[in-house]
Amino acid sequence: MNSFANNWLGSDFKERGLILYWVVVVFSVTTAIISESIIPLLVPAILLFLAFSLHNLDKIFLLLFFLIPFSNEFQVTDSLDTDMPSEPLMWFLFVIYLFALFQNKALRSGAIYTHPLTFLIFLHLGWIFFSFFFAVNQVIAMKFFLAKCWYVGVFYFLAYYMIDKKATLNKILSLTFSALLITAIIIFIRHGIEGGFTFRSINSVVGPFYRNKVAYSSLIALLLPLIWYLWTESEKYSGRRKFIFVSILFLLVALYFGYTRAAMISLFAAVFTPLLFRLRLTKLALIAAVLSIGGLSYYMFSGEKYLEYAPNYETTVMHYQYGNLLEATYQFEDISTMERFYRWIAGYYMVVEKPVTGFGPNNFYETYKTFTVRSYQTYVSDNPEQSGIHNYYLMMLIEQGIPGFLIFFTICVVFLIRAENLYHRLPRSSEKNLLIGISASMIIILLLQLMNDQIEVDKVGSFFWLWMAVLIKLENDWKRKKDLTAI
Repeated sequence: MNSFANNWLGSDFKERGLILYWVVVVFSVTTAIISESIIPLLVPAILLFLAFSLHNLDKIFLLLFFLIPFSNEFQVTDSLDTDMPSEPLMWFLFVIYLFALFQNKALRSGAIYTHPLTFLIFLHLGWIFFSFFFAVNQVIAMKFFLAKCWYVGVFYFLAYYMIDKKATLNKILSLTFSALLITAIIIFIRHGIEGGFTFRSINSVVGPFYRNKVAYSSLIALLLPLIWYLWTESEKYSGRRKFIFVSILFLLVALYFGYTRAAMISLFAAVFTPLLFRLRLTKLALIAAVLSIGGLSYYMFSGEKYLEYAPNYETTVMHYQYGNLLEATYQFEDISTMERFYRWIAGYYMVVEKPVTGFGPNNFYETYKTFTVRSYQTYVSDNPEQSGIHNYYLMMLIEQGIPGFLIFFTICVVFLIRAENLYHRLPRSSEKNLLIGISASMIIILLLQLMNDQIEVDKVGSFFWLWMAVLIKLENDWKRKKDLTAI
């Protein structure tokens, strides 16, 4: 990665910035003397840190990925939370990217801006902003829109420029893998000592790194295909290759003791990614998935058939043994599964109520309770955690209407189809292994969203957008073409 300040901001900016800095130093020192306080001296110190960051943006960018496995949700106010410490770094990088975008014409003419995925992403952001005007609570809708902007800005647009070669991406993956492994080892040891590896104790030992076992297991599952890719990048019989292999085995064990059904099933399905691409079955698989979900939804809601499967309030409880949980799931007596049904049914009626504009981004919790069906109510239906609907696709339909869902779904479809087409153009090589890795990881992410809503969570959403930027790099053979040649 090249120096951000040298390549993107230009020498004129550096000269003006140096003069401005010394003006600020003199002013801060004078103010500190007059006020007899050291607080004004913090201003040049902060500016010095910013200057260091500008000249070492590659290190800040790498640091962000290393911190993602360690980050956790932090409640700032009753209505505002953020991921600490990863999200403040996202804000910083996003602001720097926006500044550079206006400062340097070459960035605005990059090949990424003519890519079909970019067009769809801009359409996605535009529709979110449009649906904001129809939101029940516009404050939280705007927060959602802003968060979406810095996720896309940092992990898609900025990443496209920062990842100038495959070796840079390998550094990012290695750092993220290292951080994940550290957290997994700590959690595994704590789980054994404090909880005896029981299903009941897993949520209590994943902190302070993860909000719950779902976030923990999801990150392991989506990174395993890329850790496999790093294994293929290592020399045969080398110590690094053996270490990665042992780490993969350990993470598979850790995933099992994470006791998250969706993560395990998603990882198993992703194993078949090379076969799916080789036989050109992606379109068929997508059509089959849409028809299956559409057919099941029609069956359940035509004539209110779903009422026949309503749970028994007294027997639908939390299970503390994993075997009991699996049995309760198919018997419709698992509180986690049935609480999802409770919210999904409400979601259906919400889509019917506002099929075009939706209720506004991030407005599900604010509005869903008046649409619920009492017969599906469970012991946790009061929802003290203020959690979402646990299905990202249905959430899109509810909050952004059918157009918003179709735009997002099209982004996912275009990624998978272009990845399949690229698979047949690439020779057997390191790049092909990388393509399989990011595609398998994307499939895991998309499958996880059937039971969760994680695209706005740093441990999942970061990689959702990053893999798209990497796909474009692979399509362009890592060449930036005219992106930076004019600098």
